[in-house]
Amino acid sequence: MKRFFMIGISFAIAETVIVLASLGQNPSPSPKGSPAREGKPDEAAKFDEPTILKPLDRFDGRTVLRNARLTAAGQGEIQMTLRKWDIPNRQRIERFPELGFLIVQVRSGDDLVTVIDGHRQRRYVDEFFTVPAGSTMSIETGTDTSIIQTLAITTSRNVRANK
Repeated sequence: MKRFFMIGISFAIAETVIVLASLGQNPSPSPKGSPAREGKPDEAAKFDEPTILKPLDRFDGRTVLRNARLTAAGQGEIQMTLRKWDIPNRQRIERFPELGFLIVQVRSGDDLVTVIDGHRQRRYVDEFFTVPAGSTMSIETGTDTSIIQTLAITTSRNVRANK
């Protein structure tokens, strides 16, 4: 009986110490760019300061299409660029820097939203989508860093004009 009494007293003392220690802690400060506010956060509070995107080039080359109609129109040669983009969490990219017709694959990141010509859509891992040439694409990431891979296809005439 004495052993059960000692075990009960030990548990009561341990619980008291844990409760007192947790009540004496101060809350940690909010990370930079995410102020702790009550209610609905405004748009500026959802995103951190913009970072410079640095893509990893996987392929960059030209090819010639064997199509008489395209060759006659001066569009027989195309430029293809395959890049991997790491986009940190809590970022808004107002204008994605890649040009031309884009084929995009979301490689990772569960909280990714794109805005293509004003049409907002949530994207998921392993999803493919296209962006027409001349369109603007914005990207927003939430609490997860996202990795996307883009294949940009431009005609040689457009490549020379953009350089």
